[in-house]
Amino acid sequence: MSSMWLKSRKLLSVISAIIFLGIIFASVSQRIPVSKFYGDLTENTGSTYTRFNAEGLMDSIEMEEIIVASEEKINPAEDVRIVKVRNYLAKRRSPLSEFAHEFIKAADHYGIDYRIVAAISIVESGGGKKNFKPYNAWGWGKRGFNNWTDGIWKVSAGIAKYYSKGLKTPQLMARWYCPPNAEAWGRKVQGVMNVIGM
Repeated sequence: MSSMWLKSRKLLSVISAIIFLGIIFASVSQRIPVSKFYGDLTENTGSTYTRFNAEGLMDSIEMEEIIVASEEKINPAEDVRIVKVRNYLAKRRSPLSEFAHEFIKAADHYGIDYRIVAAISIVESGGGKKNFKPYNAWGWGKRGFNNWTDGIWKVSAGIAKYYSKGLKTPQLMARWYCPPNAEAWGRKVQGVMNVIGM
């Protein structure tokens, strides 16, 4: 009787250990979904906090003026960056592929890396295929945009705010753009940027 009790106890210990290891493995390997940025960027600069709100970046009238003013600066036939962005997005069947020239114009206007806004769209929504709100491929707040061009320009303006604070890489801005999953988000965006640039 006691040998059977001992065997049952050993079996119970082994089963418990397997279940425990399974729980540990599942929690470590669990994929955390990429969080959406809800429009707040807060940075501690000593004793004060600076707050940016994605909802109030620019109104549509200003954006249209910027787009028209930038038309003349880029010759799409000569810019290899447009081809790189378009080809990358087209391979992924992104509806944004036909707006590759807008990514470049906005990036040049705001002085940001031409790949970053396209790369964020891939990480956040598969390049605009799965949007939380209309034309919002970037997880940019709880809002939609008027069209893809409007979204590209407004998100580029927002990314320029990060740049103005010295946050010029996905890894540096990830802490504010995607706080719960910052490290993985930064790596993914940088990886997409690297492929676009090839």
